[in-house]
Amino acid sequence: MNKVKKNKEYDENLLKLEEEFINDFIKLRKDKHLTQEELARRANVIRLTITRIENLVTSPQLDTLIKILEPIGYTVKIVPIKKKKNTED
Repeated sequence: MNKVKKNKEYDENLLKLEEEFINDFIKLRKDKHLTQEELARRANVIRLTITRIENLVTSPQLDTLIKILEPIGYTVKIVPIKKKKNTED
């Protein structure tokens, strides 16, 4: 597999993981019956920060991620990524 194709697949996988994460985040926020405004207030960030993250306009920095997860009762944890077996490696 050539380098360009590997980089493209890496980028696509990264985007997929980020999209899944943000979808989970939105669901958790809504399950807690929090508006973007209320979450922003509790996390001490501006609402636009939440909006931009949820719309995949920007990726949050780690400190921001920790701040916005805490009010909904979550934090960041490093876990292994489940990978599909690839026969091309």
